[in-house]
Amino acid sequence: MYVNLYPHKELKKTKQILLWTGILLFCGGLSALVVEFIAREEIRWVWAGGALLVGAAGALGFAVGAGYIQLKDAYFSMTPERIAYRLTLYGPEHTIYWDSIDSIQATEHTLVFDLKDSRQMIMRLGHIQSPGIANHVSVSVQLAAIQQQVEVNQVPVSAQGVRL
Repeated sequence: MYVNLYPHKELKKTKQILLWTGILLFCGGLSALVVEFIAREEIRWVWAGGALLVGAAGALGFAVGAGYIQLKDAYFSMTPERIAYRLTLYGPEHTIYWDSIDSIQATEHTLVFDLKDSRQMIMRLGHIQSPGIANHVSVSVQLAAIQQQVEVNQVPVSAQGVRL
């Protein structure tokens, strides 16, 4: 199962907002620098540094919006061997193998994977743009966990089976 968590339409809208915000910030920072170094007799270094930071943030926003800096795909992927996901465009990619999961705690906003090496990995469903897709991902993981013989919400594996 593969789900693109940030559809093309939303990605295009986000890039357009970053592009125009970046242009405005860059122009504002540049004009503030010009005022500090040309129009004023005494240079206020703190103001000049702030203007430089605003201009740099604008240049970064412009670069992302114009496509010079590529954003990564936000996705959720699940196979019989592993779960892989990146919930935000700039976040890290996480991979969890089914044989390393001891149990899963599912709530409305998170999936907590208790691993066999006593670590926990938390998947925050609030990072997913659409609540419907977040619910779909959560239910799919829980159903796959039952199939993989993994304890879900402290229900033992033996009690999860369907008897005919």
